[in-house]
Amino acid sequence: MTKGKLLVFIFILSLSSCGTAVKTLAGFKNPKVEDKIELSSYFATVLPNEPTYFMKVQEKGNEKEIINNILLGLNSELLLFKTTGEKYCYLGTEECGGVQMQNAFKNFNENYAPCKDDNGLTLNTYLTKLCAINGKSIEKEELPKADYYIFQNWNKYSGSKKKLQEDVNWLLNLKKNSDLNVAIIFVNGDMLEEWGLEKNGKLPLKFKKENEGFTMTFGELPLKK
Repeated sequence: MTKGKLLVFIFILSLSSCGTAVKTLAGFKNPKVEDKIELSSYFATVLPNEPTYFMKVQEKGNEKEIINNILLGLNSELLLFKTTGEKYCYLGTEECGGVQMQNAFKNFNENYAPCKDDNGLTLNTYLTKLCAINGKSIEKEELPKADYYIFQNWNKYSGSKKKLQEDVNWLLNLKKNSDLNVAIIFVNGDMLEEWGLEKNGKLPLKFKKENEGFTMTFGELPLKK
């Protein structure tokens, strides 16, 4: 695989706050190929009785699909859909995911509206990219009943379990203190062996400060040979 390079200053900021990227990078590790059962058990220690879903690939070993999944797992942009399927976008200018999330739970209609350019992404098309722990696709009818759905990414390599717990608690507290009828769906973004990757393999990452942000370069994917 050709080594890639992308701007990740926005992607890797923590959910509950937008502190300095340097502080966030301090807890960042090279992504490792994980097991869904172990990941579900890990998440259960943070949020018991709440499932986590996983991203899938249509073709095992497809590098483009795998990289797209990794990038999607890093993206802190709020992914929000109405129950009727439309993707909703933030109307403000703040790039911090935490600020966008806060504004989703207060004065929702002033801060969010159907996306003008959603690239064809709807609730149903997004669900086709996900699967449950048993590998089965997710149907909309299986989701909790709600007016809106927020899909929140999480992974093991971008911070500690303590930080994940803090982010989850912060998010659930926002929901608790809001009148917005929304369900939060957690989606894991770690690399999976079933994507055609070597068990326990790692993806080397390097960060470099550049202008007002950071760039990330990634090495070879640990593809099964």
